[in-house]
Amino acid sequence: MWLRASLRVRRSILLLTAWSLLSSAAHGADGGLARRPSLGVALTDSPAGVTITALVPGSAAERAGLRIGDVVRRLGDAPVANAAAMIAEVRRIGALHATRVVVLRGGAERVFPLTLGEAPREQGEGFETRYGAVAVRGALRRTLLTLPRPAQPPGALGRWPAVLIVGGIGCYSVDAAGDTGEAYLSLAHDLARRGIASLRIEKTGVGDSQGPPCLQSDLALEAEGYAAALAALKREPAVDPKRIVLLGHSIGALIAPGLAAHDPVAGLIVAEAIGRNWFEYELLNLRRQLVLGGDAPDAIDAALASKERCMHRLLIDRADEAAIEAVEPACKTHNAYPASAAYMQQAAAVNVAQLWTRLPAILVLAIYGGGDFVTDLKDHERIVEIVASRRPGAATLKVIPGMDHHFDQAGPPQAAYDLRVRQHRSPPYEHAFSDTVAAWIEDHVCAAGRCAPA
Repeated sequence: MWLRASLRVRRSILLLTAWSLLSSAAHGADGGLARRPSLGVALTDSPAGVTITALVPGSAAERAGLRIGDVVRRLGDAPVANAAAMIAEVRRIGALHATRVVVLRGGAERVFPLTLGEAPREQGEGFETRYGAVAVRGALRRTLLTLPRPAQPPGALGRWPAVLIVGGIGCYSVDAAGDTGEAYLSLAHDLARRGIASLRIEKTGVGDSQGPPCLQSDLALEAEGYAAALAALKREPAVDPKRIVLLGHSIGALIAPGLAAHDPVAGLIVAEAIGRNWFEYELLNLRRQLVLGGDAPDAIDAALASKERCMHRLLIDRADEAAIEAVEPACKTHNAYPASAAYMQQAAAVNVAQLWTRLPAILVLAIYGGGDFVTDLKDHERIVEIVASRRPGAATLKVIPGMDHHFDQAGPPQAAYDLRVRQHRSPPYEHAFSDTVAAWIEDHVCAAGRCAPA
């Protein structure tokens, strides 16, 4: 999901686009995918040219001798007309390859030898992360399998229970080593320390992954990626295929139940989820955020009326976006999604209640953060009610006070809104979320309340 105003993507994509220049990966190690190159700069297109505005300590750029304020003229043999051209050339050169960079500094051009770095890998106590890949429509996608350490070999000591993390909307990266505030990374590491493995998968064209650009993808292709990841997780020798749980976050709660219906799992967790059809959800979400933003009641009603017209033309009538915006310019804002029109149209066509009425006989946990101003507690209650109406006692609800949509410690909704939308700040990860997930798996999936290898 996304937030009102400028904050429309999860924190990790902001960090990665600021600090790493991403690549389309080539064949190599790590399941057939090479690691993407990393230059370690933030760039801006200024009147002087492509200007370096920040450097990552210890990065390839810093080692080469580049400085903040340098204007990049050439990378290798290619002229650098803008930041996009420089990113494309970094992708072409690839990680660990030597080249040179020409910059303008103090009115004079200077040449520096440069060897592009490789994107960092996750390291830490109590876990190990293995980098692999799965094929989706003929393209390889990066996977990150995080295991408790020491990872138990198959056979004598058995296999670990595991979670497949089905993420939210947007073209962020889940491969964010070093970003200790990244929610899925924090969750994966916390779970490993509790004896639970986890798998994350990059979206198409993101990070090391091959395939079409993420912003050209649709919901069906995204779901296929998670289906391929689930199949791979079941084949993993260190994982018990009978003790796999799906965790659907945000729009991932529209994907995870469908996966469970086609490929059996031990349980399903949804968090900060959507529990009603998309059209209704969006209008309620907009009203909630406009109220938190302090808009006048008449302005809110007018905005909702405009939002309904814009959404209907794009998501229901499936009209051309430019044609819609020519008639009603406000639609450029109302229909500004961090995904393609096809993606959103498919989401709008989902019968959400039907997902839950067709769910197999598995246990369900719905988690809601009391500081989430992007989804609603009533949606989570509805999911639990639908499941429980068919199988009493099969679904439970857990509320974590002060947790926001991103699993962070943000306080009540107004404080969370002010922090993220008005102040553009990201609070720390809420480890109570990891504890809640782990405790539920220990109680309902693992034997004797402890997730030792089976």
